[in-house]
Amino acid sequence: MEMTYKKLLLVMAHPDDAEFSAGGLMTLWHKAGHRIKILCLTNGNAGHHTLSRNELAARRLGEARQAADLVGAELEIWPVDDGRLTPSIELREKLIGAIRDFAPNVIVTHRTADYHPDHRAAAQLVKDSAYLLQVPAIAPDHVALSHMPSIVLTYDRFQDPRPFRFDWVINTGLVQDDVIELLSCHASQVFDWLPSLLPDASGPYDTAWLKRFYQRKPAKVAETYRALNPAGVSIEFAEAFEISDYGGPFDPGLYPFV
Repeated sequence: MEMTYKKLLLVMAHPDDAEFSAGGLMTLWHKAGHRIKILCLTNGNAGHHTLSRNELAARRLGEARQAADLVGAELEIWPVDDGRLTPSIELREKLIGAIRDFAPNVIVTHRTADYHPDHRAAAQLVKDSAYLLQVPAIAPDHVALSHMPSIVLTYDRFQDPRPFRFDWVINTGLVQDDVIELLSCHASQVFDWLPSLLPDASGPYDTAWLKRFYQRKPAKVAETYRALNPAGVSIEFAEAFEISDYGGPFDPGLYPFV
């Protein structure tokens, strides 16, 4: 019997955003044999303190390919400068085409409340594209979807305009080492750029340091989830997602492998 693949599309602002926000989800999805595509709407060419934009874009492309290969993901990176992403009509229609061509079951993106302007722009582009995915006259070179993908939003700590909702929480305890391996592929970010932003951090900036730094977030997500669900919930590390009203209905039961 031929396997029916579930397709996960991560529409993120930068190379490494998918791994930081949904590395566990991608790992579990891949281990179950389903399909993944990572779509980065910028080339990440500003996230370094010594490399030029051109040098960094080339390096981050290689790093992103290495990480994508670990989870068997397709990779697409747009030639948009880091820090200069805007939710334009041109990019909206380009995104509609990309989503239609992959026809995902689930789209993962940022919340519009996120701290980074590129993250907010990426989230707005997904939001603005959602309804139009089924409108044939928009981006007519790409066949309109017959079903609306579910859209889920990655965890953030921001309270304005409202706090994050823990709609879908997945246990990532068994894949923490896999996530660290994914993140380690992005060496220009996690071993160079990130430490330069943390003046109180102390090296060596290696995999052990990265694990300590990274795991604070999934541990905090799990702690918050336990507080919200005190009746018998036992979870040490987690990723959380908010279900967007702009997407189709979301049923976590369709993804038991997560």
